Amino acid sequence: MTIPTFPVLMKNIGAAALLTVILLSCSGERSGKNPWTGLGSVPEGNGKKVYADYHGVRYTRQHDGKLGRWEMYADTRQSATGRKTLCYNADLIDSAGRHLIAAQAYPQVGMQSNLDEDYIEYQILSAKTAGIDGFFIEWGYFPHENDVLLKAMQKAAGKYGFEIGVNWCDGWLYYDWITKIYPEIDTREEKTDYMAGCWQYLVDSVFNVPTAPLVDGRPVFYHFGPGAATEEFSKVLSQAVYPEHMKMPAGLRRWADWGHLENGKYVPVTYSADIEAWKALGEIPTAWLPARVRTMDAEHPYWDNYATADDLTEFMKPFRDSIWLDSDPRFTVKSGFAMPGMDNRGCAGWGRGHFFYIPRNGGATYEDMWRFCMESRDSLDMMFVASWSDYTEGHEIEPTVENGDRELRTTLRYASAFKETDCDSSGLGLPLRLFELRKSEKFLEKCVAAVGENADIHGKKLSGIRTMALRVAAILDEAAVRIASGRYGRAEKLLGRAEKKLSSLHGFFVPETVKTDGLEISASGSGFSVTLPEALLKKLRSCHYKGYVEFDYLDEGREYLFVRSSTEREPADRFNVVGKLRTDGSGEWKHAKMELYPENILYRDGAPAFYFSDGVRVRDIAVEYEIYNMSPADSWN
Repeated sequence: MTIPTFPVLMKNIGAAALLTVILLSCSGERSGKNPWTGLGSVPEGNGKKVYADYHGVRYTRQHDGKLGRWEMYADTRQSATGRKTLCYNADLIDSAGRHLIAAQAYPQVGMQSNLDEDYIEYQILSAKTAGIDGFFIEWGYFPHENDVLLKAMQKAAGKYGFEIGVNWCDGWLYYDWITKIYPEIDTREEKTDYMAGCWQYLVDSVFNVPTAPLVDGRPVFYHFGPGAATEEFSKVLSQAVYPEHMKMPAGLRRWADWGHLENGKYVPVTYSADIEAWKALGEIPTAWLPARVRTMDAEHPYWDNYATADDLTEFMKPFRDSIWLDSDPRFTVKSGFAMPGMDNRGCAGWGRGHFFYIPRNGGATYEDMWRFCMESRDSLDMMFVASWSDYTEGHEIEPTVENGDRELRTTLRYASAFKETDCDSSGLGLPLRLFELRKSEKFLEKCVAAVGENADIHGKKLSGIRTMALRVAAILDEAAVRIASGRYGRAEKLLGRAEKKLSSLHGFFVPETVKTDGLEISASGSGFSVTLPEALLKKLRSCHYKGYVEFDYLDEGREYLFVRSSTEREPADRFNVVGKLRTDGSGEWKHAKMELYPENILYRDGAPAFYFSDGVRVRDIAVEYEIYNMSPADSWN
């Protein structure tokens, strides 16, 4: 059904009943078109938008040869909680098959690379099915790694009618990060001059492209700060050349002053001279993560500070009273704000040793923030959600093992009412199915490539299998477009066809499990090497596989252990790392399991397969492989 416009609902049933309508009315399909792409980013509703902050960059050994934000090591002795360190060895895999990532929740699709095209597609389509119009990539400057992420996101977004903007963390520019790249940029004046070039880059490459985030035709970005002062940013703005047709981009300035407690009640900050200066420059104060002013107590022993549900409401009131309901013409884009909760035990304030917590309350926190904003819906132009993917601080809404797609379902219900678009929840599970099928098809291609395309068994050539697999890939491409355009019924049929074809094709390969311990260990440089049996090496060189190396290590001190291999991938000093771990001083023997990626490892004749660095005591090394070879001929009949 189509949700009636907000004023009609308010007149006929009142605000309380409206919330019931929001929660119960998810059905039907959207059909709005983006004039750039023909896909459904621009709704058939009222033109309001919903954007989500995107935190990165997270990598994998398989895709990138590194881990990025999935791993974290930090000294947290200054925390009042008594926790002394963070030690997230993301290369290690636990008994449930999960990597030990720097987070309190685990992604529904597992640990993936933010630059993996399949993962980007999954995230964009998942966001679209939940009524989210675009991501704001946390970005500081070029050539930072987040600019690589920005471009990768733009490429995929262009295919699916999605928008990509930035959450400009210009503080990164005013740290010494840019000086490490360009030593000549080492003063604030020089950094401000460089920032002017970054702003022109955003004008040209983010705000004036088909994937630009537009609210009522105006480019918009979130301005996190805390880099340029107002006079410096005024200089930056004045030096830019703007396209004639472009409205001046709207900057949503982060306002997250702390506030305090009075008689146990949170009292927010309602005036800031700094924010007034930013308003004079044309930026619009916008919320970020609510303040956590309550200190650790018996009910919250793992965090230095926390907030309650009532605190969140009080935190948001100044935005409603002084921004949303204000007719100031400088406020060209007014944005509400919602977040699902927070648990930053994955980073402790990015190594500053401070643990923060805002409970999710089974999803109620996120709903409450949406409800608060919906009360002022007619005064708002967009909603900003923090965040899609900040697992490290624990406020992600991307589906997880622990929370499922609960936050996406909440987003869809409220976003549909906010934007006056149809609410169809039948598409929410399709991006996950698509992602799993993408990986299944690619695994099949690797099996074919490893065995050899010219092999011929009973007249069936592997090249023919690969051709059929590529046809499946084309079906998946079509399904992705259908999901993006809200044609969920058609997309589901296509995914069903692909599942059947892939199931049949995978039947041409059978796994053989090989476990080997008692390996040949030899001294090698400052560590030792591990050599595999020649018979096993022969199979690994001729077949695709899934593999793992396991061992026990003594957790003493704060030492790093690297496991390396030979590789043909470049840069070799990244891709030759099978995995690493850091000890955490428990004094206990611990078990380690690392995955062995065929793309990265070169098994050479007469040479060790793996090299362990010195400094950490290791014992009981073993490897296990699941090797995929062609099925016996008689199974093809």
